[in-house]
Amino acid sequence: MQYKLVMGNRVYSGWSLRAWLVLRQTRHEFQHEVVPLYTEEFDLFRKECFPARQLPALIATEGDTRRIIWDSLSITEFLSERHPDAGLWPEDASMRAAARSLCAEMHSGFKALRAKMPVNLKRHYKSFSPDDETLADIRRICDLWKWAWAESDGEGAYLFGERFTAADAFFAPVVSRFRTYSIDLDDLSNAYCDLLLRHPATAEFIEAAQSETWVMEHNEFNSE
Repeated sequence: MQYKLVMGNRVYSGWSLRAWLVLRQTRHEFQHEVVPLYTEEFDLFRKECFPARQLPALIATEGDTRRIIWDSLSITEFLSERHPDAGLWPEDASMRAAARSLCAEMHSGFKALRAKMPVNLKRHYKSFSPDDETLADIRRICDLWKWAWAESDGEGAYLFGERFTAADAFFAPVVSRFRTYSIDLDDLSNAYCDLLLRHPATAEFIEAAQSETWVMEHNEFNSE
């Protein structure tokens, strides 16, 4: 099986960061390409990779068979089936259900946080003040982390033990947001953010993002 991961602008695409981390966790070699969002190249991608409509997308080729898997959650489930030894989900059934629930809520929820704190891996805003709805999202996320740690008896630094799982990958873009916007967190949550940002695959993604020159104005603020 050969893989090619097609990503949006790494500076702004938290969805692509998730897929990157999950794919890196499989330790399977893969090619990757960045297609700048909402450009002619992006339109061409959607024509060539129909029915994929957004990025990231995983192109999996085996012999004459070519599969296109789009959406970070679908990519995660596909890779989990193909690479069970990667441990993308916790081994314990109860923990696995909990991890999937966290990923699903992160995948579809937290609309205020997404709107007011877009992913931007090149900026660091020191004077950002979240509104009440965004603060509620931030508190909910930190509460979910603490709940996950309690469910796994606090064993290990990641959400569900000593091993990085899909749940950690899904919260990595949020962690980047917390640092971009200088969000004040409790000590335990701050330590978790440090852990995810130090992860080699996260650091590799962020470093690559620094060299990108595309600018999406709706993800940029004028304030510092």
